[in-house]
Order: sequence, then structure tokens, then C-alpha cells
Amino acid sequence: MKSSLRLGVLLIGLVGVNVYVFFFNRKTAPRDVLNMQSTAKTMEVSRREILSADVRAARPLVTSTAKGAPKALALAHSAAAPATEPASETGPAAMDEPPRAPVRPALNGSPNPPMALASPPVILASAKTGIPVIRVPFAPPPEPMPATPRGTTPHAAFQVPFAPPPEDDGEAHEDLVEKKFGNADTLGQVLAREGFGPAGPQVVAVLAKLVDPRSIRGGQKYIVHLGDDGTPASFEYQASAILRYLVEKDEEGGAWKARKLEAAVELKTAESGGVVESSLYESVQKAGESTALVSLLVELFAWDVNFYTDTHPGDHWKVVVEKQFLGGQFYKYGRVLAAEYGGKTGTFRAFYWNGKGAPRDKPGKYYDEHGLANSKTMLKTPLRFVRISSKFDRKRFHPILHVEKAHLGIDYAAPTGTPVWASATGRVVEVGMKRGSGNTIVLAHANGLSTRYYHLSRYARGLHAGQQVKQKEVIGFVGMTGLATGPHLHFSVTKNGAFVDPSKLQVSRDAPVPDHAAFMDAIRPRIAALHAIQPGAVARN
Repeated sequence: MKSSLRLGVLLIGLVGVNVYVFFFNRKTAPRDVLNMQSTAKTMEVSRREILSADVRAARPLVTSTAKGAPKALALAHSAAAPATEPASETGPAAMDEPPRAPVRPALNGSPNPPMALASPPVILASAKTGIPVIRVPFAPPPEPMPATPRGTTPHAAFQVPFAPPPEDDGEAHEDLVEKKFGNADTLGQVLAREGFGPAGPQVVAVLAKLVDPRSIRGGQKYIVHLGDDGTPASFEYQASAILRYLVEKDEEGGAWKARKLEAAVELKTAESGGVVESSLYESVQKAGESTALVSLLVELFAWDVNFYTDTHPGDHWKVVVEKQFLGGQFYKYGRVLAAEYGGKTGTFRAFYWNGKGAPRDKPGKYYDEHGLANSKTMLKTPLRFVRISSKFDRKRFHPILHVEKAHLGIDYAAPTGTPVWASATGRVVEVGMKRGSGNTIVLAHANGLSTRYYHLSRYARGLHAGQQVKQKEVIGFVGMTGLATGPHLHFSVTKNGAFVDPSKLQVSRDAPVPDHAAFMDAIRPRIAALHAIQPGAVARN
């Protein structure tokens, strides 16, 4: 069966070749048709012979046109006619004969019947010299030549196929490279990676005079400016949309210097207030404010109000706050100048004060309407959060071990990665992994107090035992390591080695305002502003 199929295909192919030769290419052997190289060579010879015949047929017309035409025709003929042209056709008798139709040879060299010219030669006379220009059929039309100014010698223009375009005269490389810090990057690592080499420590040193390199976070941008030699010439750290730090070389001595660059922002003072129905977040949103204001209020009253347990329906809040606008759009909140939170736990007020006649950039503190400091030795809230999951309970049923186990602390449910504050100024005693509590931090404070932070996802960069930390300094981040059913922070306090309820711990305030009279004069208008604020509509689910 296979042999029959192959034989049939071979027969069909041979029949097709013979049909093509008989109808379209007579007197050509099939082997010549199949030989593509010989076929192409024969066609090229035929084309040249046809072109030569067309030129010979045009000679009588050229002779009768103008004086000097034979010379021009001879030039054209020498470019196109083959060297084996018969000498008898160049005489006068041949020129008097009418033009003969060229004989087109077939591909096998046999002459075909005579054929008339597809189009006669076109003769154009030059306007200046009268010398005719012959445009022969089958020849490609001449390419237009650009005009040549007088007094100049025309030069041939060569166009090389596939030649690359000329290079631009501008700089061949970008001298600005914008990148982002990685989550695990340090400033020194980035500078070394960007090619600063031995100059890296110098850049870190001068930049540290303006900003703490440890405050750099992953995702923040930086720009490296390259010099003419391709080496780094400057480093720019973009802390925010309005704040940048630029480190560059001094043109005179070559030493590195750092500058702080701030974009122009419009500062406005705004007043707002609301009533809590279910949560402070919903109340702030109902008042038309950003939820970033919640964080400011929680941080401001973190010493007096535990916003996870002390908030109740009907509580109210008022605030006089600075707003920053960048390009006409709200950018972020500035300083809280005055604030009030009131409810079942009491009414608390805070007023910002940095001294009489002090410059704006001087740090200040918050005091109540009597001049007492709002800050205390220990926070009630070690992180900014939305809800509380478990309270202090000595007979709590453990959700994983399924036994009754004392819960000597408070659990704050929060998303993984939420920053955790140091509840008070102190010293790091322990940083490490434990079986039940997971990633654990233990801090020692004054008066025999210590605080513990469990189930952390990770620690603050560089945190180690023996390190001193300040109140509200970020020491870790919320997670669910160890025995945990979800991401949360377990916070507990011990006094002289015994666990105590953090929410009932009695702590002392910091020092009162130094210049009481000047402070009272300054906050009197702000107290009036708080009284004038009418809390907005109740926020509902």
C-alpha cells in the first residue's frame, strides 16, 4: 500500500512538470526547469540582449533629432550593448532602415517569434545643450538628484543598506538613577552597592548630622547623580514628598556636605470634632477627616486613655490641628495645637507648647489646661490599634492548649507589621525566640517595673540586649509567632517580679510646664476654640 502511494505521488509530480513545460515554457527540458541556477542565469542573458536590441532600434530616431546625437547615442549604447554587436549595423545604411522588432530568445537559446516593443524609446532634449537623453524601456527610472549650489562640486551620496542611524550628539548615558531602599537595606549597603566605595562612610557621617540613618525605611526613594567620569557625584535621600536630603561634594575642597531641602507647603489651621457611637475611626471619618487623625489622637492621649477599653458610645472628641497642603491638595496633618477627649473615663485636654517666642522648628511638649504634663512614666497603649481581643484574666481558657491558663497581660489584635512602642524609657533585657511567646522582647524600667512584648513578627533593626530605648520608640512589629491563633501583641507588666494588670497600674507624670504664666496666656485662645467646636453628627455603622 505504501509503495503504491509513493508511486502515485511520483507520477503526479512528473505529469505536472511536463504540463508546465508544454504550456508555459516550450522547448525547455524538465531538468532545466528544475535547475534554478541555470534558469536565473539564462534570464539575465536574455534581459541584456533585449535591452541591447531596444537601443539599436532607437538609433534612427536619435539621428534625426539634433546635432551631436550620434555621440550621445554611442555613449548610451556603450553602456548597454554587448561587446559582440555586429559592425555592419553601425553604418549609414543601417541607420536609414526602420527600427526592427527585437527577437527575444527563449530560455533554451532558441529564437521566439519577433515581438513589438512594449513601448518605444522616449527621447528628451536638454534645454541648455540640446543633447537628447534616451530613456530606454526596461531600464529603471533615474533617481532625482538634489540641487547643487553654484561654485560647488557635486559629490555622490551613498546610502548603505542596513547601516545603523547616526548617533546623537547628546550624552550617551543617563546620569540620574532613581531607586528604592529595600526592606533589609541599610544606608551603608546601598552606598556600597551604588559604587561610592571609600566615600561611603563619609556620606553616612555627614547625612547622619541631619537625619538618623536608622529612620530610613524600605520603599523610600533615593537618587544617585553620576559625574562625567561615571562615578557617583551626589546622593539624594527622599524622606517624603516635601523633604529631601542632598549629599554632594564641595567644589573647592572635595569634601562631602549635606543639605536639607524642603518643598514649599501651605499651612492652615482647622477645627473639627465628633461623637463616638461605635468607634473613634468611624467618628473621625464621619466628620470628614482622614483616619490619620485617629493615630494622632491615640498617640496624644495614650498615657490617660486606653482606646481599646476606655472608649464608649457617646464619647466626644475635639481638635485644633494644622493641615499641610502641597500643590493645593491636602498632604498631611501637622501639629495638633489643642485637643480634647471626653467620656465615661473623664475629660482630658492637651495643648502644644514649645516656649514663649520659640522658633517653629523647636520641639515642644503637651500639657493640660493647668500646665501639668500629659506624658507619664508609662503608656497605657503600647501601639496604635483598632480593637482589643483579650483582657487581663487569671482564669482565661487558652484557645490553643484548651486548658484554663492565666492570661497575665492584655492582647491587642492588630495587623501583622503594626509598629510596637516601648511603653516606657528603659533598657533591653532580652530579645529572642521562645516556644510559647514566640519572638519576645523584655524591657527593664525604673521603680522595679518591666514590660514584655510577645508574638512579634520581627524586631526593630539593630535591637539588642543592653540597648537603651526611649518611650514610644519602635522596638518591634506585631505578628503571630509562638502559640497564637492570629496576629496580635501580648503586652504584660511586672512589678518587682510579679505580674500586674497594665490597665490599673499607677504611674507618675513628667515635669510640669516651666513658664506657667506664659503658657496660660498662650493657650487661652485655644481653650476658647475648643469650647466653640460643636461635635458633628453621631457616627453609625
